Amino acid sequence: MKCLYLPLLVLFACFLNANPNQQVLDNSENYTFKETSSIDLKIYVFKPDDWKASDKNPAIVFYFGGGWNARHITQFVAYAQYYASKGYVCFIPNYRVRSTENSQAIDSVRDAQDAFAYVRKNANQFGIDRNRIAASGGSAGGHLAASLGTLKDEKHKKLSKPNALILFNPVCVVDPLKNPKRFNFARLGVKGHEISPYHNVDESVPPTIIYHGTEDRLVPYKTAEMFHEKMLEVGNDSTLIPFEGRDHGFFNHGKHLAESDYHKTLKYTDAFLSRMGWSEIE
Repeated sequence: MKCLYLPLLVLFACFLNANPNQQVLDNSENYTFKETSSIDLKIYVFKPDDWKASDKNPAIVFYFGGGWNARHITQFVAYAQYYASKGYVCFIPNYRVRSTENSQAIDSVRDAQDAFAYVRKNANQFGIDRNRIAASGGSAGGHLAASLGTLKDEKHKKLSKPNALILFNPVCVVDPLKNPKRFNFARLGVKGHEISPYHNVDESVPPTIIYHGTEDRLVPYKTAEMFHEKMLEVGNDSTLIPFEGRDHGFFNHGKHLAESDYHKTLKYTDAFLSRMGWSEIE
């Protein structure tokens, strides 16, 4: 009897552990955008059903979170699918993380810059408008997206500069003096202020929308306020949407009791993109 049940138990365990978003990602169109000594980095592409190479669609590049340490690459699959259905070409790039590549935050930043520049360089291949490409991300991925909009990129210049930022509880203030354990040199690879979006805001940062839980225990809501206020001080277009009582990662699709928050972020993002003339709200 044990021999008969064992295969069934194995199959059942595999079913429970299956990640449908990972399957979607694995089956999606993908390209290697960068080769490193530790990993070849791929970028995954989600296109509208009626996509044509001659299109000039808007695009969004989504960067997953994980503290520059963990690889939660499926985090924005649902968002990418949603915006592909709205006529966007969406991208989910991989990047180096500490847990598997023993990398530092600066490595993740460079990978993010390389991924975004790759998308813009290949705009014709992907059927996108090179002047309507947004960067988006959550937590450390939000930091990467915000870094694209704020940090100087000597390698790619303006190729890695987004036309809009869509940020989910992003790490915008990288301050070793206030948080030495979290933002030490060993983890970052550079001085904190060098990769701190808040400390590098100028008038060139593109229109930005930020979603942040007011009870975020990992990335304090105050840091989002600081970034938003500095954006306004220099005359930039910035919108901060507080989610009252919400903790870190409230926006994730499929998170227990958080589906309404996920749909709210879609609604606000739709309005943000429509205001910029990128798409119409249905």
